[in-house]
Amino acid sequence: AKEKPRAVGPGPPGTVLTGDLPILSWLSPCRPAVLGHRNIRGYFSSSIFQNKPSFNLISEKCDILSILNEHPENRIYQRKIQELSKRFTSVRKTKGDGNCFYRALGFAYLESLLGNDREILRFKELLLKTPNDLISAGFEEPKFRSFFVAFCSAVESLEKDSSVSSLLKVFNDQSYSDRIVQFLRLLTAAFIKNRADFFRHFVDEEMDVKDFCAQEVEPMATECDHVQITALSRALNIPLQVEYVDEADGALNHHVFPEAASPSVYLLYKASHYNILYAAAGVD
Repeated sequence: AKEKPRAVGPGPPGTVLTGDLPILSWLSPCRPAVLGHRNIRGYFSSSIFQNKPSFNLISEKCDILSILNEHPENRIYQRKIQELSKRFTSVRKTKGDGNCFYRALGFAYLESLLGNDREILRFKELLLKTPNDLISAGFEEPKFRSFFVAFCSAVESLEKDSSVSSLLKVFNDQSYSDRIVQFLRLLTAAFIKNRADFFRHFVDEEMDVKDFCAQEVEPMATECDHVQITALSRALNIPLQVEYVDEADGALNHHVFPEAASPSVYLLYKASHYNILYAAAGVD
């Protein structure tokens, strides 16, 4: 079923996100007003992530052909998934809560960084610049601080524990995972607002860029389209490829963001929902 947008305002539906999170030493060059003064040390080994039940926000890897079972009577889906299996071996499913694109991209990219200290360092340096981007777009520091620190803490955890299972614990903790999603939404909105002259050509004529972000980007549980995908991939310099599987009786289609880039993340878009794909060896 199609995920229906719900304009619930910033923050996960039904969840009040307040208070500071532990702070990372590598963030110290940023403005103190953004970061606070507590230390992250030991946070990811603390009780918050111990013995937590899985909320199935992000699944374990599954064989790509397992999704054939989702459309047993649809010959077009069956054919396209069989074709997809020639280039992709596995899929990781995400919860269909309207946040699937942001959660899938966040997890898939951080997973791609595991064991790559040089890329983690580069990504940290990029993250240090994002508070200024958010402020330039009109977001107030106290309102984005906890979301920003949640995402930075997840990046920090990659160096302390390079296991996929630990990253899954982070992304399957509902409150923490939703903070990460909210940060990615605000960063997407900031990128669009700061380049309003460009993006206004791709926004509905009935609303301006500010209204578009307020209604279609910032609220949790609102779906995304090419505008949001383009903005977030550029904001975080994450090249990605989206494979489209639909009921049209034609060839498989895909789109690379930005065009001509070499993807580091692959997503599957099917039935108005995003899941994570894993390419077979040798797939460009």
